[in-house]
Amino acid sequence: VKDLKVSISFSSTATGYWNTNMLTVSYNDSASDVTLTGRFTSASMVGTAFSFACSLHSTTTLVSTTPAKKAIVSLDKYQLQAYNVKDSAFSESYQCVNWISKGAWMGVFSGVIMIVVLVMSVMMLLSTATPDRFETTNQSV
Repeated sequence: VKDLKVSISFSSTATGYWNTNMLTVSYNDSASDVTLTGRFTSASMVGTAFSFACSLHSTTTLVSTTPAKKAIVSLDKYQLQAYNVKDSAFSESYQCVNWISKGAWMGVFSGVIMIVVLVMSVMMLLSTATPDRFETTNQSV
């Protein structure tokens, strides 16, 4: 493999965010020039003042039409910055790892619903009045 080139295309929005779009790998395999392309959408809605860092394993499948080839690109612990690069250093990074998982959000949501139901049921129990229609102090036997 000669002349290996890897490029990632970025797009920006009018509101000041950037996304990754495509990953292109081109090389010469001594028989022909091969260009493989594929969608690479790991970074989305990152502010232009930030870089994007990811420590998760990310894979992208790349395909080529002529000649027909397929490749899988794996990235581990990478960092990207599309705009506002100063002194060849990354700025503060936006992490790809969420600080709270989907399962934790489901637990919080169901816990809130259960607490609301509990509070409403206690309020209903406290608002019940005892019937005093048949109660008298002077009853004849």
